Amino acid sequence: MPQDKTAPLKIESVLSRDLGLSAALAIGVGTMIAAGIFTLSGLAIRNVGSAAILAFLLAAFVALITALTYCEFVSIYPESGEGYLYTRSTFKAPVAYLVGWALFLGYTSSCAFYLSSLSSYFNEFVVKLPIEAAAGVVALILLTLLNIKGTKESGRFQIVVTLAKVILLLWFITGGLSSVDMDIIVAKFSTDIVTIAQTSAMVFITFFGFSAIAASAGEIKDPIVTIPRAIFISVALVTFLYTLVILVVVAAGLTVYDEAAMGNAAKQFLGPIGGYVIIGGALFSMVSAANASIMAGSRVMLSMAQLGQFPAEFAAVNKKTRTPIVSLLLVGLAILLFSISFRLEDMAHFADAVVLFVLVIVNGALIVHRRKYPEIERPFKVPLVPLLPALGIISNAYLLFQISHHPFPLLMAVASLILGFVGFFAWKGLQPDEELLPGARSRVALERSVSDAKHDFSVLVPLANPENVPLLMELACAIARDRKGKVVTLRVAVVPEQLPLSHEETYIARERKILEQAHAAALEYEVPVTSMVRVGHNAARAILETARERNCDLIVLGWRGYSSTKQKILGETVDDVVTHARADVMLVKPNGIGSMNNFLLPTVGGEHAECAADYISSLVRARGGELTMCSVVPPESPAPDNRLALEKLDGEVKRIKDARGVGADTKLIHNRSISAGVIQEAREYDAVVVGASRRSIYPQIIFGNIPETIAKRTSKPVILFKHHHPVKSLIGRVVGEDS
Repeated sequence: MPQDKTAPLKIESVLSRDLGLSAALAIGVGTMIAAGIFTLSGLAIRNVGSAAILAFLLAAFVALITALTYCEFVSIYPESGEGYLYTRSTFKAPVAYLVGWALFLGYTSSCAFYLSSLSSYFNEFVVKLPIEAAAGVVALILLTLLNIKGTKESGRFQIVVTLAKVILLLWFITGGLSSVDMDIIVAKFSTDIVTIAQTSAMVFITFFGFSAIAASAGEIKDPIVTIPRAIFISVALVTFLYTLVILVVVAAGLTVYDEAAMGNAAKQFLGPIGGYVIIGGALFSMVSAANASIMAGSRVMLSMAQLGQFPAEFAAVNKKTRTPIVSLLLVGLAILLFSISFRLEDMAHFADAVVLFVLVIVNGALIVHRRKYPEIERPFKVPLVPLLPALGIISNAYLLFQISHHPFPLLMAVASLILGFVGFFAWKGLQPDEELLPGARSRVALERSVSDAKHDFSVLVPLANPENVPLLMELACAIARDRKGKVVTLRVAVVPEQLPLSHEETYIARERKILEQAHAAALEYEVPVTSMVRVGHNAARAILETARERNCDLIVLGWRGYSSTKQKILGETVDDVVTHARADVMLVKPNGIGSMNNFLLPTVGGEHAECAADYISSLVRARGGELTMCSVVPPESPAPDNRLALEKLDGEVKRIKDARGVGADTKLIHNRSISAGVIQEAREYDAVVVGASRRSIYPQIIFGNIPETIAKRTSKPVILFKHHHPVKSLIGRVVGEDS
């Protein structure tokens, strides 16, 4: 059912809250002061000279706007998952998944960028290894193992390394600041606005560390207070340091500005020893940034698995270390693949592209979230909503547009997002829907089959109410016989959750009578039949498992006409079966009928009405009955509209005649209300046959408002049909997930 509009999304916290403000600052500062400044500073100066300062400031400003949005969201959802969790609480499932997937790509590609930069620095300044990426791979393995060991350990490591590199960075700035000549700075300041914007887009990755803080919210103490403080302090500190670093590197007057420019500047200002100390600090910086990215990426994956958009196995948390081991290993593997697939600069642009895409969506999510949940308490509120998040959308989108000047990484980013999106739908398509229902898998306690022959068509008849067995079997057998198919009868013995699914003989003895009644009915109609008893904790799950395992084309269910709970539309079991079945569904409301020969089928076309006509034609042929197809039109409807409605009915009659060999009458009903018109006309017929609404692709809408109203309010027997369309059903399952 749709989520309460005033209730925020909740997920269970399974991680330990071991990180304080210092650790949160270390995650943010550690991620930002890394390869971004040690390698991109030289590339930025190469592009725009001392205007690299402006490029970094522009990137910081854009990051700060979105950081405000993150602060508000984290005050509502203080759990791991950051941008994914925020969009999951705001938008439908596909949008949230796309954001989560983009974050996964962003963190893993960013980490690969840091580790590739580490390899580059190591080979340039320490020792050239036979395998260029070896240093980064070794660091990746060690960091993954460190994160598996525990959050507290990786947090302490992050604090120590971050503090050390800030000190070394200050030493570098102090050593070169006296050489800064403002005349030279001004002379080397580029005025090419377009190139400055492109450079700002390239270096934006250096400020994405603020989101890594939010990604670890599930492990931060007092996250509502701690995270905003950590975000603002880290962004301000890093922006200040970056400005000074650019001034010093420009002042070095190097002949070549590339990935190693800062290391060469350090040698010039601090001498060989000082230069190597700074180079060592750069290596540790890259390690700490990679560590923070591994933590953040695994937490996003953990959140997605907890909310059903990655396999549940990805959410496994080790009881001893309380770390998501499976997610950490998968993140490590993705980082390795990125490291060996991209050049350094392309990797930065790829990471920026997917990250900027996420930030555009997250800013939009805040605007929507404010309107969708106006009553939710927001300990931190972004001012000037929607203006400020709208500015965040525009600025992030502008930086994203600048990456279009680098087509290869942008195309790879788009291709990766599309591949992940297609993969998500494929996974959902292969995922058995019954696994979404509570309870363990059911088991077959008894099975009896008259014929082992294979049939192209199969009808499943779950049996609950013994009084409905004769009618349901008559209807199911008529359809199966008309299609040379078979009937599968099922009786589900529901066992309480706390009891094991064992002692089959007890359940067989209890259910044997009704099963034999159905079995005999099928043989009377000369239809092959398989009868079975399944033992399970959830009746709907057992029905869906049987339908999938036996490749059933149609499920015939009895319905009492009302639900005992407000949360269910047709009844708990019926709702779940109709929602999740990957087969056509025929729902029968008997209303104490004796004979059923004269059928009324209202239709305006569509696949569900056609499905109803196809199946009901089998009943008409079997009973020698009559079928009338009708449409409801307003009393004041003009003659041309009436003729058009009749022509549509005639076309459907012809289709049924050609396909099933069954004729039908047509009729127009004049009434302003479709449901009222059908209910009134139904008094002249033995039963009403209704197809689901064409718009009911959402699982929360079982058949559609009009069909359900007719079914519940008419005094005559009602047969409801819902056609299973594989593609539309998949879209409905994915789009209809609760946000």
